[in-house]
Amino acid sequence: MAIAETSVPRLGNALILRAIPTLIAALVITFSRNHAPVVGLAVFVGFGFLLAAVTLFTVMSVPLDGLNRKLFGAHAIVTAVSAAIAAASLSGGLPALILVISIWAALTAALELYAGYREQNKTVAKEWLTIGAFTAVLAIIEAAVPLNDVYAVGLFGAYAAMVGVFQVIAGISLRTDSAQKNEVAS
Repeated sequence: MAIAETSVPRLGNALILRAIPTLIAALVITFSRNHAPVVGLAVFVGFGFLLAAVTLFTVMSVPLDGLNRKLFGAHAIVTAVSAAIAAASLSGGLPALILVISIWAALTAALELYAGYREQNKTVAKEWLTIGAFTAVLAIIEAAVPLNDVYAVGLFGAYAAMVGVFQVIAGISLRTDSAQKNEVAS
């Protein structure tokens, strides 16, 4: 079942809302002189809890079909649990940072990719698949490439910057495309 055309602008607004915690994380990491794992974990804690709240709000406010609603609900839960684990392991150093971010990214990428794969609205599917792909790349690099503190934290910041900007562009695009379709239909 596809998202109804009348719901696409609301989904665009939700993507823009999702960009806020992502861009905040990118800005904090970019302008922080300290790229120690504790800083990366602390930023992830704030990012995770804000993103979980925004994703949960999206689940409640945008009419998604049954399975996609469950997938994004699971996304919110995985993100909140990951943020809680990051908060509990602030003194865990680089291994804790890499584990938390790579596992979170792998799980949420799988959820978002599957939601995009099964979505019949091609425009919405493309946005979800792209965000899922960015997140999957983060998971693979964090887990498979030996990183030092600066690269591990910086990579999360770079991911946040790219995905945040993409979400704003995608959200505006969904809203604009929907408005243009409504004008043509009138």
